[in-house]
Amino acid sequence: MRHSQNVIRYTNRHVLVIVCLCLLCMSASLSGLTWFVNRTAPDDNNPGSLRWCMNAANFNAGADTIFFNIPGTGPHVIMPDSQLPILVDQAGVIIDGLSQPGSAAGANPPSTANLMIVVDGTNAGTAHGIWIISSYNTVQGLVVNNFQQDGIRVQAQDDTSQFNYIYCNFVGTDQTGSFVQGNGSNLQGLWGGIYIMCAPGAPGYAYFNTIDRNLSSGNYAEGIGIANCPPGDVAFNSVFNNYVGTDITGTVDLGNIHDGVYIGEGAHDNAVDGNLISGNDFEGVCIVGYVAAIQPFTYANTIINNIIGLDINLVPLGNTRDGVSIGIYGTSQEGYAIDNTIVANTIAHNGRNGVLVWEHFSSTTNADHNEITMNSIYNNALLGIDLADDYVTPNDPGDPDSGPNEEVNFPVITSAVFSGGQTTISGTVDINTNPIAARIEVFRVSTDPSGYGEGQIFLGSTNPDAAGNWNVSVPGLVAGDTVTATTTDMNLNTSEFAQNFVVVTGIKEDEIGIAPKAYELGRSYPNPFNHSTSICFALPKVTEINMKICDVSGRVVTVLADGNYGPAHYMLHWAGVDAKGRRVNPGVYICILDAGEFRAMRKMVLTR
Repeated sequence: MRHSQNVIRYTNRHVLVIVCLCLLCMSASLSGLTWFVNRTAPDDNNPGSLRWCMNAANFNAGADTIFFNIPGTGPHVIMPDSQLPILVDQAGVIIDGLSQPGSAAGANPPSTANLMIVVDGTNAGTAHGIWIISSYNTVQGLVVNNFQQDGIRVQAQDDTSQFNYIYCNFVGTDQTGSFVQGNGSNLQGLWGGIYIMCAPGAPGYAYFNTIDRNLSSGNYAEGIGIANCPPGDVAFNSVFNNYVGTDITGTVDLGNIHDGVYIGEGAHDNAVDGNLISGNDFEGVCIVGYVAAIQPFTYANTIINNIIGLDINLVPLGNTRDGVSIGIYGTSQEGYAIDNTIVANTIAHNGRNGVLVWEHFSSTTNADHNEITMNSIYNNALLGIDLADDYVTPNDPGDPDSGPNEEVNFPVITSAVFSGGQTTISGTVDINTNPIAARIEVFRVSTDPSGYGEGQIFLGSTNPDAAGNWNVSVPGLVAGDTVTATTTDMNLNTSEFAQNFVVVTGIKEDEIGIAPKAYELGRSYPNPFNHSTSICFALPKVTEINMKICDVSGRVVTVLADGNYGPAHYMLHWAGVDAKGRRVNPGVYICILDAGEFRAMRKMVLTR
C-alpha cells in the first residue's frame, strides 16, 4: 500500500498537562470553547501557542474554535519541533487562520487569498502538518509547508472521519503562493499535499470530507490524494475549485512531483469538480486500483468541469504524462478502475494522452465502464483517448475483443454535409451490444497527427438504429471543418476517437429545384487564388467518392472528401493547406474527383 500506518500515542504526562490546561479555559461554554493563538512559540505548553490550543481543543468535549491574533506584521511563522497534536475530538475544531489580522480569502480563493499564518515543518521531523482522525473539523487560511509527510491529512478511523472541511490553504508553497516549499520529503513513503486516506490494516471510514479552494503545489507525491486501503472505506469526498500544480496566479508551473489529483486503492464515489490541475510531473488526475491479493477496485468516481493541462487563461501548461490516467500510476500498471466518469473537462497539452484507460492482464474486466463524455480534448502529445496505451486501436468486425472499456469500436463517419446553417453528420457503428442503447458523440476536431481526433468542441449526440446507422444535425460548423466522434455503449464503455472527416457543402435538390442529371466537376473559383478557392461538383446518385488535391508531380497534398455522398450539388473549399494544416507553396495544383467510374480533374493556381 502507499502509506505506512502511523501510531497515535499519548503519555500520562501529556494527558495530565492537557487536563490542567482545560481548567484554564479562555472562553467557555458547555458546547465548546474558543482558544486564541497569540504567539509563534511552537512547542511550549503555555497558553497562546498553537500546540497548547490544539491540545486544549482535543480534550474539551464540545466543538471548539482556534482563532489567531499574533501581534506584529505578518506573515507569522510557527515551526513545530515535532508532530502537532492530532485532532481527535469527534465534536470537531475550527482552526481559522483567516482570523489573523491581515489574512483574507478574497472573492475567489486561492487566487485572491492573502494568508498570514505559516505552519512550517522544517524542524518537525517525520511528521504531518495538520493531522485529523475525527469529524467536523475545519482547517482554513493556513500556509502548510516543509513537512516530511503530508501537509494536511484526514485519516479514516473506526468511528468515522467525516464532514471535515479543508478550505483556502496554501499547501507546499511559501506564503505568497509563488515558490515551492513542498511537503513529503520523507521518501520512505509517498507523502504529498492534502490527503484523505485509510491506513493499511485499519478498518476506518472517511466519508463526506471536502477539499475546497486550496493551492496545493510543489509537494513530493500528490497535490491532493484520496486513497483507501481495505478493510476500511474512503468514499463520497469532494475536491472543489483548487489550484493543483500551479502558483497562486494559476499561470506558473509549480507542479507536484507525482500526480495532481490521485484516487486509488478502492476509493469510490468521490468527486473532483472545477479544479485547475496543470504542471504536475505525473498525471493530472490518476484513478487506479491496487494489484494485490484483495485487488480492490477504484470505482464510481467523477471527474467533472476541470481544466487539465492548461493555465487559468487556457494557455498550455501540460502535465508531464496523461491528462487523466485510469489504471496506470506513472509507469506502474495497476488497472482495477471501473465505472468512473470523465465529463465536461478541458484536457489539453499534456505530455502523453488526453485520457488513458489501461487494464491489468490478470482479468478482462478490471478497467471497464469508464465513461468519457462531453469533454474538450485537444493538442495532447499522443492521442485524445487511448484504450490500452497502444496508440490507435483499430476497429474489429463484430467488436468481440476485450480490454479496457472492452476496447469498444469507435464510430465510422461516412459523410458530413453543411447546408442551411446546419451540418448533418452520418455514419455507422459496429458493436457487440445493442446499438440502439449506445450513444454517439460528435466533436469538432483539433487535428491530431494520428488522424483520429482529438475532439476539441462537443457538438451533440445521437443514438444509432438497430443496424448501427446514425446521423445527427448540429450547428457550429462550416465547410472545411473537421469532425470526429466517439461511441459509448449501453454499459458506459467509451471508445477512442473516430477517424477524422472533413465537412463539405451540400446544396439539396429541393433548394435548387433541379436534381443533378450527371456527374460533374466544375471549375474552381476564384482561380488563380491567394487564400481560398471553392470547388463545385454534382452527384446524380449515392456514390463513394474521393476528392484530393495533388501537386504537378502527382503527390497528394490533401484529401478534401472521402466516403459515401448522396445525390446533390456540393461545394468544397480549399484554403491552400496540406493535410496537417500547413500552408503550401505557390504553384499549380490539380483537383481530382473519383466518383465510381467517373473521374475528372481541374487545374488551380495558388498565388501569394
